[in-house]
Amino acid sequence: PARLLHPSWARLPVPRGRLIHGPADVIHGMNYVVPPTSVPTVLTVQDADLFENPEWYDPHIQRFASLVRRAVARGCWVHVSTHAVADALSRHCPIPDERLAVIGYGVPEVPPGDAGLGRQMAGTSQYVLALGSVNRRKGFPELVEAFDRIPLRPRDLRLVIAGLPGLDEERLEQTIDGLPDPSSVVRIRRLDEMQRSDLLYGASVLAYPSFDEGFGFPPLEAMAVGVPVVASTGGSNPEVVGDAAILTPPGDVGALAEAMADALEEPLRSDLVERGRRRLSAHSWEATAAGLAALYRRAAGAA
Repeated sequence: PARLLHPSWARLPVPRGRLIHGPADVIHGMNYVVPPTSVPTVLTVQDADLFENPEWYDPHIQRFASLVRRAVARGCWVHVSTHAVADALSRHCPIPDERLAVIGYGVPEVPPGDAGLGRQMAGTSQYVLALGSVNRRKGFPELVEAFDRIPLRPRDLRLVIAGLPGLDEERLEQTIDGLPDPSSVVRIRRLDEMQRSDLLYGASVLAYPSFDEGFGFPPLEAMAVGVPVVASTGGSNPEVVGDAAILTPPGDVGALAEAMADALEEPLRSDLVERGRRRLSAHSWEATAAGLAALYRRAAGAA
């Protein structure tokens, strides 16, 4: 199991990777970790928030920072998905320009969903949806506060937060319990792929108020099914969504409340949906594959 090997990979300079991966031309560690080896390596760093706010993560995740630094010191090639991540990572872990590649991602396919089933899960005909594990950087307690302050909020509007519990779960629960009407927030801790699609198709607005993101998929998934998006300016969000979402500063509860109210109303709602559909063309899995293949060839050729 990789978790048992990480401590040794963070300390031992002796290449031992062949014991793990066998013969190879290039090894790609796709999530912060790549084994020490004499084979050329590529390392994907999904976001730099671990370096910026380590106190928001448990000790196992915090260890990834030292693993990234050791891999860079060994001369690995680094892949990030946005220029925002590249800039943030470079502040904490200088990487030679020729070994840093910015290669974005495409749009995940969203299985056909049933909007009616999504509304049943939410218990109402209209709801703001937030997707993701309840970690500190997601800003969900701030989203709850903003939802409670939406101007002239429709009586049947609810907020649905769907995702696994995380280190910010207690703070989220306390924020919900402190509302005048805690039942206006629906917390779904586990859902399968089809339930997730149902919630997306039935949503009135997708809220993505993160303090930091590497390459957030939920806004693109919402755009793909015709749901308007409200997001923060945290991390890579502006780079990913372009002009197809209402953007607010991370943690600005008042601005987020106004943005959600605006996204519910016409004609802005329809305009956001149309801009979202156009924005999808900026993201291509074919470009991702071509970029990574070129990076592998550069790494292998430099061996």
